[in-house]
Amino acid sequence: MMGCAGLAAALAVAWGQPASAQAQPQQRPPAQQVPQAQPPQPQTLATLYERLKATGTAQEAEVIVRQIARRWGRSGSDTSDLLMARAKEAMGSQNAPLAVELLDRVIVLQPDWAEAWHVRGVAFFLMQDDGRALVDFRETLRREPGHFMALGMAAAALQRQGDERNALAAYRAVQELHPFFAGVKEAIEKLTPNVAGRDA
Repeated sequence: MMGCAGLAAALAVAWGQPASAQAQPQQRPPAQQVPQAQPPQPQTLATLYERLKATGTAQEAEVIVRQIARRWGRSGSDTSDLLMARAKEAMGSQNAPLAVELLDRVIVLQPDWAEAWHVRGVAFFLMQDDGRALVDFRETLRREPGHFMALGMAAAALQRQGDERNALAAYRAVQELHPFFAGVKEAIEKLTPNVAGRDA
């Protein structure tokens, strides 16, 4: 990429110089420099998070979320990726305990991979083990603070435990990160009067 940019810069300089009298019988004005189109830069997670916060439509949000999810899903290890795929297959087959077992191995291999903690937390949630689910969602958010999916799952686990105040705070944080997160607006509307009534 840098080589192409260097070549483009060299051509721009050459085009901007007047031709010599010896090279051309007639003097011509220097050619105008043509702005060089820059290739689009890959977007960072931080950039995508900012775009998601600012988006005005659910359709645009869906596109951005898919881009974010692809980045979350990159472990950098073929072995971890394979184990993750098998864990998701197990969850799809209603075998959450097998998913947990597979994800235990992933986390040993890739302890800093936030998505491994998140998916194991989801498996615990499906097993109705909200305590361990919340631990894993917290570990996810320690590694990836913008992980709105883990935050949303944590909110659901807190709500199921009856901790409506903290569930409401988590749902509001989700809405700030992802304004079109499915079900969050309704959850906030349901919990707000309950929590406000207790605080009054």
